[in-house]
Amino acid sequence: MNELLAQFVAEARDLLQEAGEDLLALERTPDNEEAINRLFRSVHTLKGSSGLFEVQPLTQILHAAEDIFQSVREHTILLTPEMVDLTLKTLDQVGQWIEHLDQHEVLPANAAPIAGELVAELRMHFDRGPAAALVNPFASKADASIVTAALDRWFSKDAIAHAAKAAREEPINLVSYLPEEGCFFKGEDPLHLAMQIPQMQAFGIEERLPWPALYDLNPFSCNLGFHALSTADRPELETLFRCVPSQVTITELAASALDDSARNDSSELILPAVVEVLLREQIDLLQLDAPIEEFAGRVCSATQVAANALRFAGHSEGVAALQTAQAKSLAAGRAEPLRSAIAALRRPEVESPGIVPNQPASGRAAQSGPGEAAERAGPRTLRVDQQKVDALMNLIGELVVAKNSLPFLARRAEQQFGSRELSHEIKDQYGVIDRIAQELQGAVMAIRMMPVGQVFQRFPRLVRDLARKLGKQVDLVIEGEDTEADKNVIESLFDPLLHMVRNSLDHGVESPEQRSACGKPSAARVKLLARRDGDQVVIEVIDDGRGIDPDAIKRKAYERGLIDEARLATITDDEATMLVFAAGFSTAESISDVSGRGVGMDVVRNAVEKAGGRIAMTSVKGVGTTVRIDLPLSMAVSRVMTVALGKNLFGVPMDLIHGIVKVPIGDIVRIKGCEAFVLRDRVVPLVRLTQLLDMPEEPVAGEEIAVLVVRVNGQTIGLGISAFGEGMEVILKPLEGMLAKIAGYAGTALLGDGRVLLVLDLKELI
Repeated sequence: MNELLAQFVAEARDLLQEAGEDLLALERTPDNEEAINRLFRSVHTLKGSSGLFEVQPLTQILHAAEDIFQSVREHTILLTPEMVDLTLKTLDQVGQWIEHLDQHEVLPANAAPIAGELVAELRMHFDRGPAAALVNPFASKADASIVTAALDRWFSKDAIAHAAKAAREEPINLVSYLPEEGCFFKGEDPLHLAMQIPQMQAFGIEERLPWPALYDLNPFSCNLGFHALSTADRPELETLFRCVPSQVTITELAASALDDSARNDSSELILPAVVEVLLREQIDLLQLDAPIEEFAGRVCSATQVAANALRFAGHSEGVAALQTAQAKSLAAGRAEPLRSAIAALRRPEVESPGIVPNQPASGRAAQSGPGEAAERAGPRTLRVDQQKVDALMNLIGELVVAKNSLPFLARRAEQQFGSRELSHEIKDQYGVIDRIAQELQGAVMAIRMMPVGQVFQRFPRLVRDLARKLGKQVDLVIEGEDTEADKNVIESLFDPLLHMVRNSLDHGVESPEQRSACGKPSAARVKLLARRDGDQVVIEVIDDGRGIDPDAIKRKAYERGLIDEARLATITDDEATMLVFAAGFSTAESISDVSGRGVGMDVVRNAVEKAGGRIAMTSVKGVGTTVRIDLPLSMAVSRVMTVALGKNLFGVPMDLIHGIVKVPIGDIVRIKGCEAFVLRDRVVPLVRLTQLLDMPEEPVAGEEIAVLVVRVNGQTIGLGISAFGEGMEVILKPLEGMLAKIAGYAGTALLGDGRVLLVLDLKELI
């Protein structure tokens, strides 16, 4: 993909995301002027950028959407939920084509008919005119007499003769372009666009409405129409005006039409409209009172402007009469001779021929102000390929490994070579390198950090569509979207959150009638919340729906064989609530395209645990439900504690460790065949790591046993080991190849002395 197209695709994704957010915000608060202004600018910018590429169908539907949002901004139409549905459908179609451009660099083959149908639907829905004329605005025919009158009005006799000669008896295209009055506020330059008409043989400008007095003139309103005769092919002309198709008519004229106009033997002086305007303005100028010292300059200026206008129209013969009248006015000291001469060159006002459709209403005023053209400010960013950041992170990992080797070298220098001074120097240098490595690692990690808002911003649209589908009223509240975490963590969030939000809307939230019967507001409240908690990112999905009935959960779990009768009798309400994360469990009475298949919440749990996180659920029947996810800030660098098991060394994730203790052998008791000990007045199960790893039992040296206290899946457990090691930061690598299927290990890390450290997956082992 070429660089320009790649930049357009990236920018289009951002603009579509912003447009969708602003459209939903506008639906909630229709009087939000900032939202509609941002929405209009996003679509307008995207439409303008699309004009750089051969994507005419995409440009057409963006232009139609831009007209809609302009009307909303001008308060000529009101936004309804049905209108939001249709415009969201439009933005979705644009998004699909943007992704197709990213993969194939061209639009799909069926883009043109899809665009035609969508544009017609937009125009007809908002009563913007006949669909056929707007879908194909270039198809227009005109009566021969009207065409002849129009040619005489818009072009000089010499220009028409020149065009007839260039056409050489072949048809020629008459292009009529009437820009919108507020086109300047869209960043358009209608004159510049008109002057780019290819193979242009004649050009004319007309005033569409009579010019007001100078003090009433609005310089930000376009009052001009542009007309041209061109020998270019229709497709080439359509491509030029692809961004403003509804403002242009292309009429194919026979050579005879040009000949009829060229043979016009009328003695009346025919001037283009723009020349008549200039001449009239000079007459108005000469009627104004002027000080004596300014009189001569004003007369000479009016003469020069009028003479240049006549030369432009091909009527240089009138210039001599103007110069004679100028001399008379200067000699007499009054402007009447020159004013009369200019007036004699103008013909009476006539009505403009109605060949061009879409004539704007005269009462329309430009309601936009120059201040609205200011673009929304954004942070200064640099787009960097993720692979480059990942490569930099890998280098940081190698630096961490190399840094960790220095303490081993220091110990070796002292123990093997007996050089304590060298050992101290190595340790000093280790401190310096460790500081630099940590700062460098922190800087690279900061590059990878992203706000969780990148995930949260996708849910307003999803909640809106799903709530309308289910016939429910839901207000989505988002808090803490600025909370940052590693990019990989952020990307792992969407699927779990998607399932949780869908379940909240389908199972948790009641219908408006049910909520009213319970004394609740008809609109339910679903909250997405994010916050930092130490080295963790906490995400919560909270709803004020019907909550979870633990008795119903127990009954369903027993019916599905997830628990037996003994467990049914002893299971607590909180434990029963967590059963919703069991594979195949669902409380839905029927299967729908939203939920009910029992493949949702277990997917959530697996995805969260795969990302190194934990999930928990609390609920109060009739009040609501809260689902909490705890995720590490980063999945790239892990903190582990090394533990010894005989001569073997293993790593345990630091976030699972709640403490380390030495337990006297005499304090260990057996309960139903399992070992346990008392810690802070609480019975803690004791599990020997040798048993978990199926290794030979190590004899206990001394009267105490080293116990690592960990918390796994909400339970506190003591892990019996041989000795404690040290805490360190490592780059965790997953097991690959033949070792990938070995259970119980989260991955491997390279130690400073070259040994490979196996990091345990205690959640799976225990």
